[in-house]
Amino acid sequence: MYFNRYLKIISPLIFASSLTAPAYGESLGVAVRSVEQALAIATLMSDSEALTFGFANVDLEVEDPGFGNEKSTNLKNSLDVFVIPYTWDLEPKSKAWDHAITIRAFYIASKRDSQLFSEVSDKLKQNTYGIYGNYSQFYHVTDQWYVTSALGAHLSYYKNSYSYGDGFPEEIKAELDNIAFNVTTLALIAEPEVGIGYERDEQWGKWRAHNQINYIYGHGLSGSIDKPSSINPEGWRITNGVEFTVNVPELWGVNDFITVDFKRIDLMGDLEAMADNGYYYETTVGWVIDTQDKIPFLDNIGIGLSVNYGSSISGATLVLYWNEE
Repeated sequence: MYFNRYLKIISPLIFASSLTAPAYGESLGVAVRSVEQALAIATLMSDSEALTFGFANVDLEVEDPGFGNEKSTNLKNSLDVFVIPYTWDLEPKSKAWDHAITIRAFYIASKRDSQLFSEVSDKLKQNTYGIYGNYSQFYHVTDQWYVTSALGAHLSYYKNSYSYGDGFPEEIKAELDNIAFNVTTLALIAEPEVGIGYERDEQWGKWRAHNQINYIYGHGLSGSIDKPSSINPEGWRITNGVEFTVNVPELWGVNDFITVDFKRIDLMGDLEAMADNGYYYETTVGWVIDTQDKIPFLDNIGIGLSVNYGSSISGATLVLYWNEE
């Protein structure tokens, strides 16, 4: 069963900013577009099924820029992400039909240098706070095939602060301030999802192949930005992957296993800002140890390596596991 009860805190992490500063003379529509992208990508950042975060970067020393470069490293180092999720398993409807309720709170912060004009150094800060909840179902069609569905919603608050450097033209500042910069927005974003998968037990462990489709659509409720109701983040996310769980001999009297996860995530709409080609790959390998119920809310814990290819946070990072299936 893929619904597990857990409490997980992702400590300060590095992530990539989705926004670029609007150029002089661009319309309110461009500013709205930037805010929509930020809100949409926050739904991606806060979902560990879509992106794996780590606590330390690893230099792969590979020339292929898809595995990361100086730009992606700087972007990752500019952000902190905090996520606290919790899932309640509900009474099963049948032996084949499970359902659950999940909630999570998240905070995403970005602080980086910006330069609209040469020889003028500015600072751009962005913050997104939010809560998310969903009701999900898992149904075994056969012993191996299963389908999933969920309906969720995000309540997100976005704020950016732009510090203009010495020498920034006052007439341009007047055009950008409170239109593209130094604005706030509160938005409600719906997120339905459906999925299908195949899982199979083997002598060495188990494996599963899965497909999941997520759609988001939101509406601005309030904020200092002009016409907050014009804020409508929208996007699709399609995840295809295969996971392997490999049993290993017991060490020091505890159960442990190796987990390997390969997946590709295709992005559309406002989510495309996360990947230049509209998709990225992620591979994660980890070693997980069973806690034998000695730690509340923690079934197992482990450490691993995640490699992201093709996104704005591409590169390798060390990751921690909590309650891995």
